[in-house]
Amino acid sequence: MPSYRNISFALVQSVEELLLDGANVFVKERQTKELIARTTRLERPLERYLFAPRRHNDVAAQFAESMWVLAGRDDIAWLKKYLSRAPQFSDDGQTWRGAYGPRLRRWSGVDQVDAVRRLLSTERTSRQAVMALFDPARDYEPSKDIPCNNWLGWIIRDDRLHMCATLRSNDVWWGFSGVNAFEWSILHEMLAYWVNAQVGQADYLAMSFHIYADHFERGGQMVTGFQGLSPYDFGLGRAEFATPWDGFQTKLDRWFALEAEMSARPDAPLGSFGEIGDPLLDSGLTLVHVAQAHTLWGGERLARELARLPACDYVAALYEQYARKYPSLLHAVPQRPIADFLAACSRRSADMVGDFKAAVKRLHAEKDRAYGGAWKKRGELVSIQPNIARKVDRLDTLSATGAGLAGETGLDTAVDLLVYVEKYRLFLAESLPAGALVPADAPVPLSSYEQNFDTLLDRLELNPPTRPIAEIIRDVNTAFDACWHGAEDRAEPEERLALATTLSEHATELLALLVHGNRQALTAFLQSGTSA
Repeated sequence: MPSYRNISFALVQSVEELLLDGANVFVKERQTKELIARTTRLERPLERYLFAPRRHNDVAAQFAESMWVLAGRDDIAWLKKYLSRAPQFSDDGQTWRGAYGPRLRRWSGVDQVDAVRRLLSTERTSRQAVMALFDPARDYEPSKDIPCNNWLGWIIRDDRLHMCATLRSNDVWWGFSGVNAFEWSILHEMLAYWVNAQVGQADYLAMSFHIYADHFERGGQMVTGFQGLSPYDFGLGRAEFATPWDGFQTKLDRWFALEAEMSARPDAPLGSFGEIGDPLLDSGLTLVHVAQAHTLWGGERLARELARLPACDYVAALYEQYARKYPSLLHAVPQRPIADFLAACSRRSADMVGDFKAAVKRLHAEKDRAYGGAWKKRGELVSIQPNIARKVDRLDTLSATGAGLAGETGLDTAVDLLVYVEKYRLFLAESLPAGALVPADAPVPLSSYEQNFDTLLDRLELNPPTRPIAEIIRDVNTAFDACWHGAEDRAEPEERLALATTLSEHATELLALLVHGNRQALTAFLQSGTSA
């Protein structure tokens, strides 16, 4: 089962999998790439705000629709203020026939949210806590709006409330990442508070998990540009839900009353209409207020209004969203954790090359101190070249399947390959006159000193290559075969070093391609400081 830290990682990596492995399926004359019966786990569902390049998420629409659902509503008139596409999914232009709200809050007179709350409060280990969203009596009739989410299951284990959602159909772009993970994470947080449990994992089982052709190009750009960073690692706070069940309906009603006042006077400053008294609900009011007011305020006033807000995730989401229209918002973000996160996201791969080389040096030093000369103990053909061969063969697997190996990414493999090749070159240079590869005063034996490896690494030019990865890996194989045969045939040291240098050049080109082409893998490598 694919398991991801939060919705941002889940979206990016799911889109990558769909684009690589999804079957081409046409539904109602629209092309999709589809995975069947795909389960997706969010380990931290409360990290609900989406930070992924090219996704262009609308946080106000997400929060507004979530509140609309929790209120049990199905009217289009209110929702379309924040979700302009809402009427497209209505049979009559007035309501959503398959809206989740009425089904959750008053299914044949039953409030399923309250029913599950009471069940889990009295029988903590119950396996009967379910909420139905698909109605066979209604949903086999033709309609523009047949519920995609069909069932929500809840279970408490080790004082953690886990959620499982099953879906007949889930579009990764507008459905899963657009609203489903967000709205159910809010319900998840609320229900956990009401039953005195921690929020556990959230699982989504979609019979058809897909992406439409409309989003193939942007999805690929998102995968390439994703930095692998989460704002939650930069000291951001989170607006938490803290309202008992007995007071929930009153605060829910007040939320919509204050939203109506904002709609009537959107030009008013943030906070002008009072508060609900619940951090999560109040954060949602801020989101919808900004959505209605920013065109009246303009960029300069919007910057002043946002500057008054706390360093919380929803505020980071506001900066991310509105900086698309008002780039100057990012010039002086006063909330330090948000500024640090946004600055990290804006770094180009070229700016990270120095950090990358430093990380490779640390990795080499750690392994060298742990294993010493084991890599060369039995000589060139028994120890050194087989280590290189193992990495070349793994790269062949990467090229053939488009997937990494368990516990090792393509970047990990490319790093290890280059490390072994550079150490091999130092080993060969030991048979040549001083100064043939590194300065003449370098400590000897050359392959036993970290500073000699560091010298070679500093010389590398990791410029973005223009060739495809399959072509580079083909040349890596050819160069390695030449090295192997040179060793077998006992070629002169100068010739063997020349062959190894050609292999080094291709390994460097491959590493540069991966460094510049996969920000997520690069960031993960820098954060971990280790390789497989």
